Amino acid sequence: MEDGKVLSAEQIAGYWEDGYIVIPGVLSADEIETYKARARAVAHGEYPPEAKSRIMRDVRIAKGVVPAPEDPEDGLWKLMNPDRFDQTFRDFTYTPKLLDPVEDLLGPDLIAFLMMMIYKPPMVADAVHPFHQDAFYFPFGPHEKVLGCWIPLDDADESNGTLVVVPGSHKNGVAAHEYPDGLVNMGSFHIPGADEAEGARVLEVKAGDAVLFNSRTWHKSLGNRSERRRRVITMHAASAECAPTRDADIGEFGMRLVRGELHEGGIQPPAEASLAFRTHSASSFENDVSLPQR
Repeated sequence: MEDGKVLSAEQIAGYWEDGYIVIPGVLSADEIETYKARARAVAHGEYPPEAKSRIMRDVRIAKGVVPAPEDPEDGLWKLMNPDRFDQTFRDFTYTPKLLDPVEDLLGPDLIAFLMMMIYKPPMVADAVHPFHQDAFYFPFGPHEKVLGCWIPLDDADESNGTLVVVPGSHKNGVAAHEYPDGLVNMGSFHIPGADEAEGARVLEVKAGDAVLFNSRTWHKSLGNRSERRRRVITMHAASAECAPTRDADIGEFGMRLVRGELHEGGIQPPAEASLAFRTHSASSFENDVSLPQR
């Protein structure tokens, strides 16, 4: 295996062996502060009225199981595709220091999708996103040509909701997923029995470092039992060689070509979708978890 544009042959081999890699210093201190500030502005109401349903609170706070914090940002679950309505987040999807290692793993023609800001409310220890595989959700492939990019804007560790991965789990295809019992955020399917998987690694990730992981890698995020914040900026990337694997509306994935060129027969990013978040239960979900727009 040869060296890539920025990754060594050893790093590339490690990604394919373990299903993930941690890359230090992808975002600078200034970039981190820029995304923190912009996310805070959105959390406090700076977004188009049509995008209200993309500003999502944690379900425990939305349903009153946990008291709502004074600062609305501390009650968030995620900003869903904020790149659709905000130029700062759109620019993030073109970050060279992120796309360069992604290119080393997936090739030169890249589509970014599902850009999000994801939160863990402080002192909500049971806000766990259970073990799952992103490939379970994606109606396109091949799965080895799709990965996730997870970049904390705060140091992330076991106490404030870091990522847990199962090395090598990407080699076994897509497991059966079920909707778990109990109160979970929308769409949080899990792999039954995955918590007993051997060799799971709790990652300690510095702010600005990037975790890149295969779309079939088993991963989960812990709850935040600390008083610290845990804010993560994330997106997914797919090779433009990927093609649909079943009939599905891919408009909600928010795809855009960020490097190289599209392929005939491959994914064709649709025109920008509505700013409103679309789901089979959009109306009830919006009422439960979205913030008021100012």
